[in-house]
Amino acid sequence: MVLTLVATGSVLAAPGKPVPGSVQGQVLDSRGRPLEGVQVWMKPVVTTGVAEVLTDEHGRYEVTGLPPVGYQALAWVQVPYKGKTFCSRLAHPKVSDYNAFNPRDGLVRNFRWQLSGRIPGNGDYSDLGYFGGSMPLMAGFGQERWATTQDEIELQLTPVGPLIDGSAGKAMTRTAPARGMVLDVPIGTYQVKATFIGAGGKRESLQVSASDGDYANETTVNFTPSGTFCKGTSGGAPGRAYVYWKFR
Repeated sequence: MVLTLVATGSVLAAPGKPVPGSVQGQVLDSRGRPLEGVQVWMKPVVTTGVAEVLTDEHGRYEVTGLPPVGYQALAWVQVPYKGKTFCSRLAHPKVSDYNAFNPRDGLVRNFRWQLSGRIPGNGDYSDLGYFGGSMPLMAGFGQERWATTQDEIELQLTPVGPLIDGSAGKAMTRTAPARGMVLDVPIGTYQVKATFIGAGGKRESLQVSASDGDYANETTVNFTPSGTFCKGTSGGAPGRAYVYWKFR
């Protein structure tokens, strides 16, 4: 069986009880406002094909005529930011909504735009497991010292201007393995300072750069989208911002 239903969102009446074989819902942004034109998928879990719709101006969607098999509800939003277009997977309001379901009796699956947090069912240590972006930590070229697997780097992140959703953002301190990446950072522009934490707990300030050049005590980094295709994946990782570091 292959599902190929594709429809654009039309104005939906106030939501009532879903009819058998249907899924309906609403998509909201991070501040609770409706999102129009969002891609919503009803993806079968044991066969091929997909039912795809777009939300209307009220953020509502409805898919009807679904065969009584198992599905997952997925949605993505494309957002322009700083001259680039980012793709963010949208969240469900309840963890149980990530489970597969059978639309035999009709049901509701809502979505919201969430800038950070774990995606239920995805791995802890991969950047695909989070709604936020990642900051890989890159050792600068030509150093006499190198980090070990026991060392860590602490980043002090201060937002520069609004985040991708227009909010102000908050300063944060995040720590990760020196050979790893800082996970789950809301997409935005950040002023970055870094501290090296040795295996024995000794701390020392680092120099940082956004491109392995012009190292300084602090630098400004911008996220780059993870890819150009904005649907069909259950993962997150909307973008990456590389932070290069050197010992002083």
